[in-house]
Parts: sequence; C-alpha cells; structure tokens
Amino acid sequence: MNAVEYCLLHGLKLAGPEHPAILCAQESLSYGALAARVSQFAAGLREAGVRPNDRVGMLMLDTPDLIALHLGAVAAGAIAVAMSSRATAAELAQILAIVRPAAVVVDAEFAGVAAGAVAASSPNSRLIWRDRELGAWKAIPATTLAPARRQLGDPAFWVMTSGTTGGPKAVEHRHSNVGICAQYYERVLSCTRMDRLFATSRFHFAYAIGNMFAALRIGASNILLERWATAPSVAETVERFKPTVMLSVPAVYHRLLDAGLAPTPAFRALRHYVSAGERLPPQIWSAWEAAGGHPILDGLGCSELVYMVIGNTPQRRRPGSSGLAMPGVELRIVDEAGTILAEPGKTGRLEVRMPSVCAGYRTADDKPSDPPHQPEERFRPDGWFATGDEYLQDPDGFYHHRGRTGDMLRVSGIWISPAEIEDVLAGIRSISETAAVLGESEIGLAEIVLYIVPAPGADGSAAVAAAREQLSRALPPYKQPRRFEIAHDLPRTATGKVQRNKLREQLRRDPH
Repeated sequence: MNAVEYCLLHGLKLAGPEHPAILCAQESLSYGALAARVSQFAAGLREAGVRPNDRVGMLMLDTPDLIALHLGAVAAGAIAVAMSSRATAAELAQILAIVRPAAVVVDAEFAGVAAGAVAASSPNSRLIWRDRELGAWKAIPATTLAPARRQLGDPAFWVMTSGTTGGPKAVEHRHSNVGICAQYYERVLSCTRMDRLFATSRFHFAYAIGNMFAALRIGASNILLERWATAPSVAETVERFKPTVMLSVPAVYHRLLDAGLAPTPAFRALRHYVSAGERLPPQIWSAWEAAGGHPILDGLGCSELVYMVIGNTPQRRRPGSSGLAMPGVELRIVDEAGTILAEPGKTGRLEVRMPSVCAGYRTADDKPSDPPHQPEERFRPDGWFATGDEYLQDPDGFYHHRGRTGDMLRVSGIWISPAEIEDVLAGIRSISETAAVLGESEIGLAEIVLYIVPAPGADGSAAVAAAREQLSRALPPYKQPRRFEIAHDLPRTATGKVQRNKLREQLRRDPH
C-alpha cells in the first residue's frame, strides 16, 4: 500500500482527470494535473538523491506545489515533513535536528532562515529552491503516477509538534493511518466528490493534512489559503471558490463574526462549518448560528490521531460539548490509576483507540534505525492512546472538555510551553517570578494569562510594563500573553514546584 495510491489515485478514478482537485488563488489543478505533478516531483526528488525512508522537509506557502510535493515525497517512498513558516531560526534549527532531512524545499521568502538553520543543525541536507528546482521538475515528461510499494507500517509523513513537554518532536504516521481518512467526511458530513472543502489552518497542522487526504480519497475539491488566515482572506476565498464545507478554529470564527461576515450570502451558502483545535466557546457557537443560520460542529482531534475523534453532528449537537465518538473511534475516561470511569459526570483522562493512532515520536536524540518512541504514559499496550485531555461524559453521551492533564498552553490549536514565556523575563529587576497559565477571554476563547510577582519594592504596574516590552521583542504575537495579573506570591508544592492548577482554579473563580 501507498497512501498516495489509497487517496489520490482512488479520487482520480472517482472524480475523473478533469475534476478540480486543488483550488487556490495562485493556481488550481485538476485531478489529472495533480497526479502528473506528483509524478514529476517524485521523479525530481529521486534525481536529487532522496531515497525511501529519507525525510523531505518543506518550508513553503500553502500552494498546489506544497500539496504535490508532500504527495510526491510519499509516492517516492520518502517521509514528508511540512514545517511552520512562522518558525524562528532557532525553532527551525531544533526541528531540523530532529528531522535530519535529505532535502529541504523552501519558498524564496524563507530562504534566509532556512539556510542558517540547515547550516547549524543539518548541514548534510540539500536545500532546494521552489522557484528554481521545482520549476525544472515540472518540465520532466509526465508519466503515469506509480507510487512506490510500501508496507502498511512504513512511515509516510511526520507532523511536527511541541507536544506536552515543551520541546519539539515529530509525530510519525504510517501509510495505514490514512485508512479511515474519509469516514468523518462521508458518514458525518455526507460529503461526495461534488463538495469543496476549505480548511483554513496551515498545511503543517494535522488538521489540514488530514483534510487533504480525505478530500482526495472521496474525489472532492480542496481549497487552499496561501497564507495564515485573516477575516478578509477567508472572506475573499469563500466568495471566489464557494466552498461547501469549511473547517477552521474558534479564533477564526470569532474574527469572522466581528467582521460581520457570518450572515452574508457567501457564508450562508455553505452547508457545514466545523471547528477543532481548541474548545469552541458556547458564545461563538450561538452567535454564529444566530447570524448565519448554520451551526458550527465542534470537535476534537490531535496530531497523534490526525482525524476527528469526537464531534458534534448535524443531527446531534450540544453547545459547549465536543460531541460524540466519531465513526471508527473508541473512547474511554479513566482516573489517575487507569480505572475506567463508566459513570456519567465524572471527570477523568480521555483515552482513544482508533486505526490512525501514530507510530510514536521522534526526537533529536534518535538514531535513524531506532523505532519511534511510545511513552507508556501515552501509549497503552492494548492500543489505547492517552490524549492528555481531561473530559467528562454527560448522561446523553456528549463529551465535555475540562482542560489539559499537563500544563502546556494551547491557543488556536498551537501548543506553547510556559517556560518559553517565563524564561524571556529572567533578569528583569522589577520582576521576582512569573507563571504562565491558560485562561479564557470574556467571550470564552483560550488566552495566555501571565502571573507576575514584582520584586521587593518594585511597582506592579512598572513590572507589567517591563514584561510587555520584553515579550513583544522576544516572542511572536501568538506566544505573547493577552492578560497580566499581579500576585504577591505563587502557590507551590512542598518540593517548590509552582502549582499551576491552583492558578487556573483562581482564574475560574475570578475570570476577569
């Protein structure tokens, strides 16, 4: 089996070579044209020295070339690794130390940061420029796409994530993991080849990668947004390409509401709206349906599972909940000892068993011959996977998210380490100590809250001002706290560890 055969070639048979496969402002490709380009890019990678199980890194805008290259790497038997275009030079160097790619394909605007990171962490990687080499590969005589034969358990693609430890790691997915890619789309959303699917998340997220494989499997059209989503860019894309299903995150829906776009004819014409990445606040759920006439179907997925795990459906939905178990998914809630909590209403740790559970994690310490890591706190011997989320199930079967088991911060689907924020402020004389936790904005969106203990004799307002200035210089906007709280001290355990759970409880008692 090869995932490209299972998805793209199956979709080609269903839809026909002239049916649109990718719709994008820069360029659109039919199924026939996409299959030809994937074949050309697979040949180009082989000519560049890429061999089966080599990694191919991609630091690119979300264009048809990125999709074709991702599929081309998989078709060639290599491992596709899409990387965030927002990664700093230091972050990219950490990623490359894990991936150790045979080749890194970059768009021109990322060339500088890519060249520095490759030199620092992966000097044996070949840098390939999209505007030069990929242009030449498109001139390779197109042949019938014949993906390399792979075993079900062979790696197909990696998803980069910061995970629950704060350090970056790669989540390894096998060719077999695409086997259930279409179930949610066909059985819950009733999608067919006539649908146009629009995922607003960038392609390096599992959310968008899973949507791509699903769209291809059913012969549907996949709409791409070249850059990070804004209200104007999403609106322009909806107007131009007329999607039937939109898959996004709560923060984007909030921006669209603020821009007054939900009730416009273009948005009302869509059939389904889906949300994942973080819990959808009931306020946004209700406001969207009231304004546009369509509900947002909130759900849960994660990098280790790729596809929707829990979701609301058009027939059964409940505001504030993540929904019900999706087709092909088994769920259970357990306590700290691993005992199943069968009684509704009890909060515990969510565990999942489904065919798309990843093979494990890769880190910079791994040797190429090492199998992926399966930490016992996440991977159970009987196939269950611990998501790291706290959940309860109500008497009607709906699952409700109650937070993370650990202390990582997740905003708009992106994991952020508290230490990364706190370390930036080390050395500021007016600040004694800090602690970053996850809270909620006035409308219920996840936001980072930073507790600051001023140094003895220092003014609290001055400490906050100094923190804001330093963070604005050192961190990208999505990692910066949105709210600051002054504290006299921080709650700690007997061993001196900050009790972040108590800070989160304080926020729930006094949210604003």
